[in-house]
Amino acid sequence: MSVVRTENIYKTFGTLEVLRDVSLTVDQSEVLAIIGPSGAGKSTFLRSLNNLEKITDGKIFIDDILVEERRHGHAVHKLPHKKHVEMMLKMGMVFQRFNLFPHMTAAENVMLSPVNVKKMSRSDARALAEEQLEKVGLSDKVNEYPAKLSGGQQQRVAIARALAMNPEIMLFDEPTSSLDPELVGEVLVVMKNLAKSGMTMIVVTHEMGFAREAANRVVFMADGMVAEEGKPEEIFTNPQNPRAKQFLKSIL
Repeated sequence: MSVVRTENIYKTFGTLEVLRDVSLTVDQSEVLAIIGPSGAGKSTFLRSLNNLEKITDGKIFIDDILVEERRHGHAVHKLPHKKHVEMMLKMGMVFQRFNLFPHMTAAENVMLSPVNVKKMSRSDARALAEEQLEKVGLSDKVNEYPAKLSGGQQQRVAIARALAMNPEIMLFDEPTSSLDPELVGEVLVVMKNLAKSGMTMIVVTHEMGFAREAANRVVFMADGMVAEEGKPEEIFTNPQNPRAKQFLKSIL
């Protein structure tokens, strides 16, 4: 069963075409890595899935339900607001920046959405926060404020915060790009464990090692389009697209 499907997605900012005819399907428990040069449209595609960016044309399906269809910038199909919110809550997202509230502890940051969105009691949300922080290896940091945490630890809190909403799919937008090199590994370990647990994941990343080891499928994007996709061993050992060959040769 497909968890996410897009058909012929286009996105323009003024005269700039950022996404061009992007059609992708992500199945349950699949880990899809999206790679490519800066400006390829990777992050815009991810942000379009959870409504942070409005597509210009195309269709977005979640759990095989048409969530949105737009033509020439106008909605021709959209779910009722309550149903749309319900579908968006199926996705958790982790950004490049951690966006933690500095005046809240790690646990309080994780508790925030369960309390405010799901109306969970503070005691239940606290127990949930401690459980999720333990999953990302931070059981000893539940009462620490972000300023006392390393970048890698803050990003792991951000992952725990997203997991606390019990999403069906996790979206990662270059989650290690703002980290010092020595801190990248601890975040990737958490992501690999998530992948092993069967979580459906779409990961925009520059970490080729992660894409090679943890992904079931790799998509190479360039100029707003899907230029090539396939199994990691195919993409990394024998890419067919000239842009993909050039990109991988320059970074590997």
